[in-house]
Amino acid sequence: MRTFIALEIPHAVKQQLQALQDRLKELPSLREQPSLLRWTNTQNLHLTLRFLGETEESRRHLLQNGLTAIAARHDPFSLSPSVLGCFRSWTNLRVLWVGIEGDAVALMALQADLESLARQVGFPPERNRFSPHITLARTARNAARPALRVASEQLRRTAEEDESQIWSDWRVSELHFIRSVLGPGGAQYFNLATCALSKGA
Repeated sequence: MRTFIALEIPHAVKQQLQALQDRLKELPSLREQPSLLRWTNTQNLHLTLRFLGETEESRRHLLQNGLTAIAARHDPFSLSPSVLGCFRSWTNLRVLWVGIEGDAVALMALQADLESLARQVGFPPERNRFSPHITLARTARNAARPALRVASEQLRRTAEEDESQIWSDWRVSELHFIRSVLGPGGAQYFNLATCALSKGA
């Protein structure tokens, strides 16, 4: 089974992210060609801390025990969405996301512990440096490059205009170990374990 470790996003923040998605879909290029991007279902929005991929049952139990121990070493902390951004670049768009701000020190420390746990139970190291974000959309595989370039430029301008947007923050108090099941309608997520951040509790 495919698994990952993530932070859940509260309903109020998801509503703001949904409003942003809806507004971006109304950009002229995306209104004319809505199939350029595959939008993430709002209910599936989360902040991935460590994608694991195929996970055998034996590793699942090691991970759950490790997550409980890690969560007990960390205090709750606060985060909020920040600016609109993308991977790879605005001229070669692959993933559209919203960044994360708030208690970056606590977030990075937690993620570093999760990376260590993943390696201890036999997963290969992450190739890319952790960059906290919430994925709003991905480029469709068959997206026409000229049309996508036009849409990317409109998204880039919107990102610059939206830098002053005020977001709700949220209190991070739990880690979630999640199973991802791929299907024709997109991924479905099933929570395997929830671990409370409880240092000092």
